[in-house]
Amino acid sequence: MDFFKKAIFVFLLIVFGIIITVKSIEPVIEKQLSQIFADRKISNKLNKELMNLTEDFTPEKREFYKKILVSLYTKWLPLIDEAKLEAEQKIKNNQ
Repeated sequence: MDFFKKAIFVFLLIVFGIIITVKSIEPVIEKQLSQIFADRKISNKLNKELMNLTEDFTPEKREFYKKILVSLYTKWLPLIDEAKLEAEQKIKNNQ
């Protein structure tokens, strides 16, 4: 009879251990899943914003996006020019 009491006690300890482990890991898994779906929500928000650009293009939005495009253009233009020159040299070398 003593063996069965010990076996039941060990079984209950294992069950409670599993329950405690699941309860402690659950917030971590939930946080990771919410981050995965949050990225998709951001993507949908950006998509909706881009669609609204054509419908409601106020002067403030125009200036805002113009400022962004100018900064991107000034940063990427030297790189694009350098890539064009390298491509032209490769084309000349292959002919």
